[in-house]
Amino acid sequence: MADIPLIRELAMRVWPQTYTHIVGEEQVAYMLQLFYSPEALQQQMLRGDEFIICNDDDGPVGFAAWAENEPGIAKLHKLYVVSSQQGKGVGKAMIGHIANELTAQGTTTIRLNVNRYNYPAIAFYEKAGFTRYLDEDIDIGNGYFMNDHVLGKSLTPALSQGRG
Repeated sequence: MADIPLIRELAMRVWPQTYTHIVGEEQVAYMLQLFYSPEALQQQMLRGDEFIICNDDDGPVGFAAWAENEPGIAKLHKLYVVSSQQGKGVGKAMIGHIANELTAQGTTTIRLNVNRYNYPAIAFYEKAGFTRYLDEDIDIGNGYFMNDHVLGKSLTPALSQGRG
């Protein structure tokens, strides 16, 4: 819970530059309040969402959150990196860390939602081995929808083939 102010600060840096051109300023403000108010973050932590913050030599540069929503399947709820650090392996490192944590717990699949017009994020996730399962439109209230792709990735290592 002590990290809530830092998570909020990072979200306020990342979200407007990521989503304003996709959904507009008003929806970004609404979603920041809905998902990143101190109360909302506290509820996410209390329900069991795991959070990590990624730092470089100059301080925090990104964060992620996930939870196992059903046996063997986890959902990556958040993965954000400040723009100055994108393309430097921060997101890849966070996904690797999360995958290792989940694999150690016996989780076999990780899923996530990504805005279907957030092309840089879609490319990032596809490069990380995620594939599209389906599309969904989620009513988040106030007349706003999240128009998302649902992506997934198996965490089960491919069986190695013996060489004879």
